[in-house]
Amino acid sequence: MKGQVMRRFSSFIDGQWVEPVAPVGILPVDDPSTGELIGEIAECGPGDVEAAVAAARRAFEGPWGRLSVRDRARALTDLASALESRFDELVPEMIADTGATARFCPMLQVGAPMAHLRDFADMAHLLERPEAFPVDTLPGFGQWELHREPVGVVGAFTPYNFPLFMCVWKVAPALLAGNTVVLKPSPLTPVGPEALARAVLEAGIPPGVINIVHGDRVAGEALVAHPGVDLISFTGSTAVGTRVMAAAAAGAKEVILELGGKSPALVLPDADVELAVRGTIFSSMMHAGQACVATTRMLVPDERYDEIVELVAQRAAALRLGPAADFGTDVGPVISDAARVRVEKLIAAATERGARVLVGGDGLGDVPAGGHYVAPTVLVDLDNDNPAAREEIFAPVLSVIRYRGVEEGIRIANDTPYGLAAAVWGRDLRRAREVALRIRGGLTWINDVAQADVARTPLSGRGMSGVGAENGRDGLLAYTKVRSLYTALDADLDARAYGVVGSDWD
Repeated sequence: MKGQVMRRFSSFIDGQWVEPVAPVGILPVDDPSTGELIGEIAECGPGDVEAAVAAARRAFEGPWGRLSVRDRARALTDLASALESRFDELVPEMIADTGATARFCPMLQVGAPMAHLRDFADMAHLLERPEAFPVDTLPGFGQWELHREPVGVVGAFTPYNFPLFMCVWKVAPALLAGNTVVLKPSPLTPVGPEALARAVLEAGIPPGVINIVHGDRVAGEALVAHPGVDLISFTGSTAVGTRVMAAAAAGAKEVILELGGKSPALVLPDADVELAVRGTIFSSMMHAGQACVATTRMLVPDERYDEIVELVAQRAAALRLGPAADFGTDVGPVISDAARVRVEKLIAAATERGARVLVGGDGLGDVPAGGHYVAPTVLVDLDNDNPAAREEIFAPVLSVIRYRGVEEGIRIANDTPYGLAAAVWGRDLRRAREVALRIRGGLTWINDVAQADVARTPLSGRGMSGVGAENGRDGLLAYTKVRSLYTALDADLDARAYGVVGSDWD
């Protein structure tokens, strides 16, 4: 960065770019591929969070709250168009910010958020009219209506792996439902949130509807504890998510948590091995393994273990590790040097407990010296008690585990505190379906991975993988409160039950 002006990522409050009133500290932002600084963030404190929540409350009680559902849907499509106009310049910025590879970034880091904004806008019909049903079980008659109303101000926390994507996952359903939002994104990847704020200005969304406060623990704790926040939506690690839930409980706030996973890929004895291996390697290695739904435990039948391990070794060894901007790179860097060190310690702990490194390990090849690289790694000869089989590593590390009999395979698949996603690979689709429905997980694929339909398929984790749902009808309605409204449609006083407390009334 010598000779270049350091980029400053400002917070976005009430429609304006602002610097913290009293900065908690300065956080560096680097390019994971090279380690070079690309900018810095001034951390917000409680006063900045207070200002953001106040702005969100004014917008909720003011112009945003008066818009119809259709008007809010149009605002989402306008937001998508504003982002789309910056597509070409945003792609290289996101590559440098996230470490997502040049082949991966345009589709999932940049393109998908725009598509999903429009997908959420298309769900407006779910909120346009109350659900009504007549009641005639009493001598009188009337009608019940179920109205979906916004919760209020949403405090939304987004992770570093898909920064713009995850902002959309929070903002789009929250806004469509009529809420306003204070976003606290990961300080590691500020480019996506900044792009969203610029699109907010271009799309003409009223000030205060979307606010962004940058920072780490201080800002996050202030946002969760603020009495003006009505709902907390958090995506991130289980360790932090459980602390968020405990803090939110003190204010009786509603929570939506999408947390970690250790998802299995259960290969049935009749599986198409090439398909299963390619799909599992894609799932566990895409974006350097930094995806909560990655299937990082490959459960392999004993009778085909050697065959599958040999093919996994061939396919994984052929992956090219390198800088994200190089179009030939298959696997890019992890997000930070701290993440790299943590992963190396986990791999060492796994081998100390008996795992063998089949592919990967220490050899990095020709990569930039300052980058945060972890070689695509496959571990074999381990059981499900090994740390590599139990802990979410969030890196390009795949554990291959042997099972003897499908019942044992199902038991191993479910032997985890998590329950986020799973894949089942098998030619007999009836049998594969039976097995899939016995695996604990909110998102389950048969003979594929990474498929998602934001408008129709919610993501709902089990166990330590989360609370509530994201996406789909369930995810949209999670940002609403239901009002039950009854209207009597007759005036027959004698038909009412009032007499039970007024028997002597004339």
